[in-house]
Amino acid sequence: MDPQTAANHLKNQTTWQRLVFMVLFAVILHVVDLILVVFIVVQFLFRAVSGRLFDNAAPFAQSLSTYIYEIFRFLTFRTDVMPWPFAPWPDGSPIDDGSEQPSFDFAADATAAQPRARRRGPRPTGEQPTT
Repeated sequence: MDPQTAANHLKNQTTWQRLVFMVLFAVILHVVDLILVVFIVVQFLFRAVSGRLFDNAAPFAQSLSTYIYEIFRFLTFRTDVMPWPFAPWPDGSPIDDGSEQPSFDFAADATAAQPRARRRGPRPTGEQPTT
């Protein structure tokens, strides 16, 4: 890389603005981690005392998980969209645009899988194998 190009990149104001927001979201992530730990403890205690989960908390847990996911996507340069409070609070599961993500199509994998080799030799019960 030529020194002039590197100097131009270092002078790019948006790069330094992003650094400020990344530090901000790293701090927010630590606060959210504390909230998550409190939530986990409350959910465990509720389960230990009542024998069931606090079902009304499930939507909050899902949106908090999605929010953490959005922060990680921003911090790792997977997106330029800043999470809450610069965007709406997430509602439900994360929505990914699918770019740069591997596709896991388990149904296609199952049909493409080779059939398992049949076991040869006597069965544990003494039956003879079928061919």
